[in-house]
Amino acid sequence: MKKCFLYLLMVGGLGACIQSEPLNAEADITACKILNAKGLPETNIKGNIIINNAQVLAQANPKIDLTNLALQVTLTEGASISPDPSKVMDYSQTRKFTVTSQDGNWHKEYSVIIDTFDLPFQYDFEHYELNETGKYQVFFEETQGTALFKQYIWASGNSGFALTGVGRNPQEYPTVSIENGIDGSRAIKLETKSTGQFGETVKMPIAAGNLFLGSFDVNNAVQKPLKATRFGLPFGKKPLQLKGYYKYTPGTQPFKAKDKNGNTVTIPGQEDEGDIYAVLYEAAELDGQALDGNNVLTSENIVALARVEVEKKDEFTAFHVDFHYGSRIPIDWPKFIQDQRDPSDDGTDEYLPFKEKKMKNYEYNLAVVFTSSKYGAYFAGSVGSTLCIDKVEIVCEK
Repeated sequence: MKKCFLYLLMVGGLGACIQSEPLNAEADITACKILNAKGLPETNIKGNIIINNAQVLAQANPKIDLTNLALQVTLTEGASISPDPSKVMDYSQTRKFTVTSQDGNWHKEYSVIIDTFDLPFQYDFEHYELNETGKYQVFFEETQGTALFKQYIWASGNSGFALTGVGRNPQEYPTVSIENGIDGSRAIKLETKSTGQFGETVKMPIAAGNLFLGSFDVNNAVQKPLKATRFGLPFGKKPLQLKGYYKYTPGTQPFKAKDKNGNTVTIPGQEDEGDIYAVLYEAAELDGQALDGNNVLTSENIVALARVEVEKKDEFTAFHVDFHYGSRIPIDWPKFIQDQRDPSDDGTDEYLPFKEKKMKNYEYNLAVVFTSSKYGAYFAGSVGSTLCIDKVEIVCEK
């Protein structure tokens, strides 16, 4: 009898130790394909489909039939989506879908936008709105077709900064809209911010203000921050020149960087720099992937690069720089960045040759990037560094 009692006690104790795994609380779309009415991949989609925190954005040729499309989506483990995206629907207007987490406690609404307009060439930075939580600003362009259409082509690291808990209101985030731009218009202000206690804990002490064509994957913001910035959107022209206006003030706080062990250190005598550049690259050979913080300036897929030498300027100053095709522009990485880089990300001595056929097939992506700290992607810079931009234009071959 005593042996039986001990056995039951052991089994009961073992059962108490074996806990069922908690249900997943994530409610995300992680991948998406657009299908035609026959269930085949839609061939009129241009380039990569962009997924950010609450939107799925695709660019398409104007001849596409938007009224008969379906989606093939991948969700986080155990999540469900409503309505059923595999059903053929009309996507001539924005479609809304709600993703529910496996545990049923979390819901996220996604807007699916299939845009038949080409990427614009001129950016006045007049349009912004608050994100779905009201914490920070998101930026878009407006295009006039049969109706006024919002193009959510701009991304920033604001959603990553939200994880720090430092920003108490939208104006305290690294990337914000401001007044008093050129000709009294609005402009964009990018400012390098401290990430507070959160940043010290995860060894990411600063967040540079940034704005770029592409998307920001907040799910990678902490674990793989260089992968979080996905640069570029499909582009069907040959860019010749990048031009616009900027003003820049380096921060007065000590310049911080990370050593080869990931520890934050101060670099004596180092002054922060801003950065403005544009990259044309071949996306078709990337297997659906965009360039990211690891390789946007060095990838072997680059076709052309235009980069501005940002100087200290108290007033808005015009800039214009040509796109460089052919031989690669060397990138002179400082020692405090060399320790963090993977040399395998560097390309060959020549950029890829430009091919008109690939351009017409939208096999090229264009990335336009602005940042208040040149090496901010590696969490190097000075708090307070500020870059303001306005009236930017991509001059293209006619």
